[in-house]
Amino acid sequence: MSEPIVILGAGPAGLACAYRLLENSPGGPVILVDSAPFIGGAGASFRWKGHTLDYGPHAFHTRGSEPEKLVRGLFANEPDSLTLGRKMVHVYLKGKHLKYPLQIGESLLKFNPFVSAVILLEFVLTSLFHAVVSVPIENFENWGRKRFGSKLYKMSFGDYTEKVWKTKANLISPKFASEKIQGFSFINLIRRLLRIGGQVTEPYFQTWLYPVRGSGDLYTRLGREITSRGGEFLLGVKVLSINYESGHVKSVTLQAERGTWELPCSWLVSTIPLPNMVRLLGEKAPFIVRHHASKLRYISLVLVYVEFAVERIGEDHWFYLLDPEFKFNRVTEQKNLSPATIEAGKTVLSFELTCRIGDEYWNMSDQGLFDLAMADSKRIHFIRGVMDRVGGFHVKRVPNVYEIYFKGFDQHAEIALGYLREFDNLCTIGRRGLFLQGDQHQAVEMGLHMGDLLSKGSRSKEELTDYLRKYVRYIDDY
Repeated sequence: MSEPIVILGAGPAGLACAYRLLENSPGGPVILVDSAPFIGGAGASFRWKGHTLDYGPHAFHTRGSEPEKLVRGLFANEPDSLTLGRKMVHVYLKGKHLKYPLQIGESLLKFNPFVSAVILLEFVLTSLFHAVVSVPIENFENWGRKRFGSKLYKMSFGDYTEKVWKTKANLISPKFASEKIQGFSFINLIRRLLRIGGQVTEPYFQTWLYPVRGSGDLYTRLGREITSRGGEFLLGVKVLSINYESGHVKSVTLQAERGTWELPCSWLVSTIPLPNMVRLLGEKAPFIVRHHASKLRYISLVLVYVEFAVERIGEDHWFYLLDPEFKFNRVTEQKNLSPATIEAGKTVLSFELTCRIGDEYWNMSDQGLFDLAMADSKRIHFIRGVMDRVGGFHVKRVPNVYEIYFKGFDQHAEIALGYLREFDNLCTIGRRGLFLQGDQHQAVEMGLHMGDLLSKGSRSKEELTDYLRKYVRYIDDY
């Protein structure tokens, strides 16, 4: 029997890669390794009381193409177990419940007239200034102030960015904007308001597919397909090292309750965080590579799930808390994605708080985090009235969940990825593997694409370079 293709990580990208490999060549051998005792990564679901809860909102955005075809295919025999909807998202800003993406007419009408006048005046003056003076865009703050003016930037992006990433916006790369706020233009919003044209590219896709029984049902089904085609899962298993010589991976050293052993591989596909991947290569990897990989940083996530003994609190799938006085960043009411995930007569709000491992929020007691969530709830008019109906709470801590795009992150990532390209049987994919700001659709697409490439008899470095060029937009050379 030939040595297996080993995939590190059983999240969306790893599962999609394994599925496509086994679809093209049933019987594999393909082995997925994950330190978690379950599959699905951040897209998994878990049970609490009578509820099935996700790790934050994880609806699958509809964009057509192969990923959507895969998702629909997994539910083909039970089409009623997959629901299609349109995103209902708002922002809560200055006590106002505003549509998201921002509707300029609504915003200007709901704000204090003086504030609205300042926003418009600053935008005009800023536009005129930058039309005659060339100012380099060196960080996210520069980008925002140039594009929107100081007041609107601070209200809609600046304060929120600093709250989410726990750092000053002038330390964030402007490339963060190109990844997360694509096509958003205040001048186009003004043109639409005045009915003189203007196109607004919404920063996120607005329609979604969602499993009736929670996000994790999608990946459970995908896992069953992988197993039925001969794939194998090693869950609750830690990777200790990657063993290689002369740019060729021979095996990975694994550890679990049964002990430590080596797993040989013909190819190694990594979906784990890029700096972790480099760390597993040990001191044989050049110091400069290890140094730059160590500079890539992540933010962690605390989720506080609060049960209310009411049928529903609002209509939003989720809403953002933009004001800096709120501790939490986003609130999701999962029942609005699928009522079947929540007990009848009840609803659950999940409050998301970003933090660093070891900081005051990460180390705070569950009761302390719940108290913070209740303090924020008192400031939200449509939650305040049902706070006496709280029936319990549950806390989850998720380490290193989002990539931080500090200034210079692209140079650090380029050096790490460039070194990994020198291996003849190693590739890194997925959001974490490529240090991307992406979503489930993109992760699944990357997995399917790599599965197709690895299914070929020959895999050239040119093909792998084209793969990186397609997905890693923050590196200009690709």
